[in-house]
Order: sequence, then C-alpha cells, then structure tokens
Amino acid sequence: MSYSINLGQWNHVFAVPASVADQHLKLATEAQLKVLLYLLCHAGENVSDEQLSKATASSVEEVTNAVEFWINRGVLTRNGDELSPSQSTVDPSAVQVHVSDTPKNTAQEHHTAVSRAVRPDTAFVAALLREDKNLAGLLEEAQSVMQKPLSPGDTATLVMLNSTFGIPCEVLAMLLHYVASVGSANMRTVERIGIQWSDAGVYTVEAAELEIERMTHSREAWGRVSSLLGLHHTGRPTKAQLVNADRWLNEWSFNDEMILEAYERCVDVKGEYNMSYINAILKRWFEQRILSLDALRESEVKPAVKKTKKNPSKGSVFSAEGASFDLAQYEKQSLFDE
Repeated sequence: MSYSINLGQWNHVFAVPASVADQHLKLATEAQLKVLLYLLCHAGENVSDEQLSKATASSVEEVTNAVEFWINRGVLTRNGDELSPSQSTVDPSAVQVHVSDTPKNTAQEHHTAVSRAVRPDTAFVAALLREDKNLAGLLEEAQSVMQKPLSPGDTATLVMLNSTFGIPCEVLAMLLHYVASVGSANMRTVERIGIQWSDAGVYTVEAAELEIERMTHSREAWGRVSSLLGLHHTGRPTKAQLVNADRWLNEWSFNDEMILEAYERCVDVKGEYNMSYINAILKRWFEQRILSLDALRESEVKPAVKKTKKNPSKGSVFSAEGASFDLAQYEKQSLFDE
C-alpha cells in the first residue's frame, strides 16, 4: 500500500528569511519584493534580467536595482554572477540562485556604472529616513557643507550612494568635505566620486582617508605641473592629466627642470603641447635612471656605441645598451595601455 497527500499549491513552497518581514518590509519597494520572491521561488534555475522583468512587471532597471538592494541589505550575497542566500539569514548549505547575464555590455555589467545608477523614489527615501537616523544626520551635514538646501534629487543621490552602493554615512560625509575643500561642492561630483569609491571598495574611514590623500597628492601634482607649463585656465583636470602629473612627480620623482625640458623638446618636435609625448620622453628617462639635467647632459655627450643592429620589423636602430627610443610608437599608445 502507498500513501500520498495532495497539498495542492502547497506542494511547492519556499523559504523567505524572517528579516525580510521584520526589518526590510517597510523599506522595500513593490518591485524589490517581487524580484526577491521570484528569485527564491526559482532557486537553482538560471534567471535572466529579462525574465525577472516580465515575471514581476518591472523594468530591467528596476530589476537590477532590486537585486542590489537585497545584496546591500544582507539578504543575498554575490559571488561573480551567482547569488546565494546570506549566511546571516539562512543555512549556508541552502540551494543557490543563479542569475544569468543579459547580453554582454561592458558599460552595464557592473552596478557601479553611472548609467545603472537608479535613484530611489520619494516614498522610499522618506521611509528610509524615518528608520535611519545616521542617514538623516548625513543630509543635515550635507546641507551645511554645500551651504544650500538639498533638492529632492540631491537627497536621492546621497540615499542611493548609501543604500544601493553601500557607502557608509561617515564615509559619505568625508567625501562631501573633500569636494567642498577643492571647490567642487556639487552633487554631480559627489555621485561620480562616490560610485568610483564603491567600485574600488572604499567603504571604511581608513580607506577613505587613503583615497583622499591620494587624490589630494594628484591634484597638487597637477597644480604644480600646470603652473610650470602655463596651463592655468584649462578647466577641471582630466583623469589623464591627474594620473600623468602624479606619476611624474610622486612616482618617478622628476624635478621641475626635467619636466620643463621634456615639455620644450615636445614642442620643438610636435610644435605643440602633447601630454602623451611628454610622458613618453619622461618614461624613457626614468627607465634609464636619468633624473636630473646634469645626468641628461652627460648621457647625451657619451660617444655613440659603434656596434648597432637593426630591428627587422621596424627598421629602427638600437644601441647595444638599448638607449635609442621610438617616440612615434609611444605616441600611438594610450596612456592607460600600460
């Protein structure tokens, strides 16, 4: 004899962490709850963003925001492309949930891409501020630092950086004071740097201090270089300008005379200022340990080495010491290819 119990729809049930109801129900949006329930129900299956979007009647953007919400709330954890229930909410041996990739798009693969930054709506912000006194205090400090009332968009940006990107309030406060100190006290700059910090894992006060120190050194280096080369009114420095200036002064330890010499040689050859060309000249000198004008002059008056050989692929001549250098080739290379 065999027995069976027909439980109807109860034949298929799945667990939901109690913390979802006890701690997150007031804060989660309808889309975020739908996405979590669908993922838990289909544990062990490959679920795409498009499938989630269709099943929950939510946009793909809302779906990705919902997944990040539950990760930042500690309900789910991410390991590469795979999601699993957080060990703090369920048995770590529980079945894993796999979310398959949408069609590859580099600009949309990581949550820190600006195009994927989804600001929370007014209702979510209001509910979160009632629950999180630290965040409410951050908004008050932000108004004081920026010396103006925060717009709804400004408020949503700070809430997004905290709740979606996981940056603690004390770290965001440090970021606000930094951008104000360099004369860029606007929320667009805060958002841009905040997302970069999240991407780099800057989530602690100690990490933020190191990052601010690094950015300060880069800005000071660019200020010195731009003054030396007469580039005072070029607007906000680009990433390449900051990276190059920091490298020349803080990493390669060149003095003003050597940077100016490289600049003048660049203008003599190119007829104009070209940062990539200057960087190539300085890199050659650094690799040859030529760090002063005296050393440069000495290296240039040495008798040429007689034994030379040609590079069969390019036809350029290299000395036995490998001192010659193809600047044209360096000029074609991107600064960030190194």
